[in-house]
Amino acid sequence: MKRKLILLFTAALALCLAAQAALAAPEGYTLRQVTILSRHNLRAPLSSNGSVPEELTPHEWYKWTVNSSELTLKGAVLETRMGQYFRQWLESEGLIGENYVPADGEVRFFARNKQRCIATARYFATGMMPSADVHVAFTGDDEHPDDIFKPVLRYYSDAFAEAAIAAANEAAGENGFAGVDEALRDSYRLVMDVVDMEESDIYKSGKYGDLLKDFSGIELEPDTEPNVFGPVKTANQVADALMLQYYENPDPVAAAFGHELTAEQWKQIVDVKETFGMLRHGTPLVALSIANPVVKDLYSELKNEGRLLSFSCAHDCTILGVLSSLGVVDYHLPDTLEMHTPIGVKLVFQRLTDAAGATWYDVSLVYQSTAQTRDVSELTLDNPPMRYPLDFNGIEKNADGLIAEADLLGLFEGAMEAFDQLDDTYGEMEAAA
Repeated sequence: MKRKLILLFTAALALCLAAQAALAAPEGYTLRQVTILSRHNLRAPLSSNGSVPEELTPHEWYKWTVNSSELTLKGAVLETRMGQYFRQWLESEGLIGENYVPADGEVRFFARNKQRCIATARYFATGMMPSADVHVAFTGDDEHPDDIFKPVLRYYSDAFAEAAIAAANEAAGENGFAGVDEALRDSYRLVMDVVDMEESDIYKSGKYGDLLKDFSGIELEPDTEPNVFGPVKTANQVADALMLQYYENPDPVAAAFGHELTAEQWKQIVDVKETFGMLRHGTPLVALSIANPVVKDLYSELKNEGRLLSFSCAHDCTILGVLSSLGVVDYHLPDTLEMHTPIGVKLVFQRLTDAAGATWYDVSLVYQSTAQTRDVSELTLDNPPMRYPLDFNGIEKNADGLIAEADLLGLFEGAMEAFDQLDDTYGEMEAAA
C-alpha cells in the first residue's frame, strides 16, 4: 500500500510539473513560429436583466462594471499579463528582440467580431508588443466578411443530424443524455442550493421545469448552433454566472451568496458548464461541421513561412471544436476549475527546427490557473502560466515530446478532407429554411 501511494504521488507530481513547465524549446531546437488560438478572457455573464440567472434566484448578482458579455477590467489585466509573459518567452528564445516592432506580415492578430474577443486580442498585443501599434483584424470587416468563428453547423442534412445526435448520445455515456442528467443531479442540486433557486417565484412557476426530474436532449438545424435543452442547459446558465462571479469577486463566500464552498464544490458547479459545452460543441461529428473554417484558417497560418506570430481569438467552443476535429486524446487540465478550456486559454502551436533542419511541433494548452486568475498573478519566466502538452490519436511524438511537421499538418488535412466528404456520406447539404 505504501509503495502504491508513493507511485500515485509521483505520477501526480509529474503531471503537475509537466503542466507548470515554462514555454521553452527543448535543447537542440530553434523556435521559428508561434500560432495561437485563444479563448477570450474574463467576461461579464452573457445575459443581463431578465436573464435565466436573474430569474432563478432571489439574490442580487455581482454588480459588473461592463455590459453583458464584455471583457472585464480584470480580464484585461489578466490578458495583458499573459501577453507580457509571451514577450519574455519569445525574447528568451530569440524569436523577437527587445521592444519588438513587427515588419509587415510578421504578425497577425485576428478575432471574432465580439467585444470580448477583439479586446482580448488587443490587450494580449499590448502586453506582448507595447512599443508597436498592432492592428487587430476581425470578422465582418472588408477583408474577412465571413464569421468563421460563428459556432453554427457548416454542413447539415437530416441523415447527418441523425448520426450526430446518435454520436452525442453515445459520447454522453451508456444511457445517453438521460445518463448525463442522472450523473449531474447532485451538481444541479448544489447549483440550486447556492442560488436558493427553489425560493425563486419563476422556478416555482414551472417555467424551467424540474431540474431534478426532467431530462435533456439536443436538436440540430442547418446554419444554427446546436441546441442542447433541458436541465443541463438551465443549470449551465446559472453555473456560468456563478463561475464568473467567483473569478471576479475577491470574496469567495460572497460569490456563493453566503455559502462557504470547498474547491471541490466549485469544481462540481463548473462540471455542469463543462459537460454542457462538450455535449453542445465537442462531439466529433458536430465539431467537424462547426470548426471547419477555423481549421482551414489555422492550417493556412501554420504554412505561412513569413509569419512569426499568429494570434486568433474566439471562444471555448472554438478550441473544443478544433481539438475534437483533430482527434485530440481526452485530457483533464490540473489546477483549474475548467478542465478543458479555462478562461483565456491558448492553444499554442510552436514550430521548431532541429540541428538537421527538420521541422517539429510542440502543441500545448497554456492557461492561468484558478489561483493565478483570481489573484491576477504576475507571470514571468520564473512564475509561468500553466502549460499542458496535448496528444492526438494515431500520432507518435519523438523523444523530446514533439510532433513531426508532416504528422501535424496531416491532422489538419484529414479534418478538412473529412468535412469535404460529409455530403458523400450523408447526402446533399440542406440550407436553413
